Amino acid sequence: MDSTPDINHQEQVSIVIRIVLMNSENSEDIISIKEYFLTFINVHSTTGLNLSNTLKNQLDEYGLKLSNCRGQSYDNGSNMIGLYKGVQSRILQNNPRAFFVPCSAHSLNLVLRDSAKSSTKAITFFGYLGRIYNLFSASTHRWDIFKSHCNLYTVKQWSETRWESRINSVEAIRLQVKNVMHALSEILQTSDDPITKSEALSLLNEVGSFEFLLSPIIWYELLTEVNIVSKNFQNPNMQLDVLTNMLKGLIVFLEKYLDNGFEKAMETAKQLAITIEIEPTFNEIRYSKKKIYFSDESVDETLQDPKQNFRTQYFLVILDSAIMSMSKRFNQINNFNSNFGFLYDVSKLKTMPDEEIRKHCQDLQIILTDGEDKDIDAIDLFEELLILRRW
Repeated sequence: MDSTPDINHQEQVSIVIRIVLMNSENSEDIISIKEYFLTFINVHSTTGLNLSNTLKNQLDEYGLKLSNCRGQSYDNGSNMIGLYKGVQSRILQNNPRAFFVPCSAHSLNLVLRDSAKSSTKAITFFGYLGRIYNLFSASTHRWDIFKSHCNLYTVKQWSETRWESRINSVEAIRLQVKNVMHALSEILQTSDDPITKSEALSLLNEVGSFEFLLSPIIWYELLTEVNIVSKNFQNPNMQLDVLTNMLKGLIVFLEKYLDNGFEKAMETAKQLAITIEIEPTFNEIRYSKKKIYFSDESVDETLQDPKQNFRTQYFLVILDSAIMSMSKRFNQINNFNSNFGFLYDVSKLKTMPDEEIRKHCQDLQIILTDGEDKDIDAIDLFEELLILRRW
C-alpha cells in the first residue's frame, strides 16, 4: 500500500497484495507466490486511521479476510509505520499475525537520504551535482559538449526516492572528474550567455577544489556498497537469512570505513589531485572575530584545522548517521530471521540439536497463534523437520 499525488494533485492510494498459491499436484510448482495490483483509490486524508480503514474496506469489497493476512509492508512514512497510530499498528490491533516488514528498498533509500541530510557539507555537495546536471542538460549543445569529454559515464537527474540515480552522478564525477572540468571549461570559453558562463565558472572553481574532490571518493565507496545490498533486497528469490547476513556485513563495512576510511580517501584524493593538477590542500577556515570573555569556554582548536573540520563535521557525521540507520533496519530484519530463519536452510537443520529445533518450532507456534486459532502445530512441524533433514 502506497500513496502519492497524481497530476491533478489528488492523493491516490495503490493497493497490491501478495498471496501464496497452492497449485494442484500435477502442476510443476506446487506452491507459488503471486502479486496482484488491486486498485487505485482517491483519498482526502492520509492519516493512519483513514488509510487503515480504506485498506480494510477494500479487502472486504474483494472478499478478502484481514484475518488471513500474514504480512504488511509500506514505505517508511510515520503515518504508515507509526508504533501507535500508523497503519501497521492499527492493522496489528485487528490481526496480530499481520507482521509488519518495512519496505527494504525504501529503508535503504532512507539510510542514504538521512546520511546526505545529516551534514551541511553533504547537502552542498549533492547540490553541486544537481547544478552540474542542470547546466549540461539545459541544451542539446551543452549536452553534446559533456558527452564529447565524458563518454563513459553521464551525470543523471536524481530524486529523493531513487538513490541509484545519485550513484550514477557520483560515479560520473568520481571516475572522470578531469573530463568534467574540461567540459565546464569549454562551456566557459564558448558560451555567449553571461549567466551560463557565470555558472560554469562557479562550478569549475568548486570541482577544482580539493574538498570537493574528496566528497565523490567517499560517497562512491558508500553508495556502491549500499547499492549492492539494495539490489539483492529487490530480488524475489533472495532468502531472508542471506539478506540478514548481507545487512550485517554492510554494517561491518561502515564501521571499518568509519575507523580508517577517511585517511584512505585522503590518499586517493591526493593522488587524483596531482594527476589533474589540483593543490591537495584544504582551503583555510575563516572565522569572524569574536570577543572572548574569561567565563567563555575555549574554542575547539581542532575545528579550526580544515582537514579535521572536514572529518568531524562531514565524514564522521554521515558515517554515524548511516550506521545508526542501518543498525535499526538490521534489527528489524534480524527479528524476522530469528523467528523464521531456521526454515530456510536445510543444511543447518542437519547440524542443529533437536532441542534447538524444538524451541524454534514452539516459538513459531506462539507468534502464529491468535486466541484459539493457530497456523501451525509445533510438534507436527518439529517431526516434519526431523524427517526433512534426513534427506
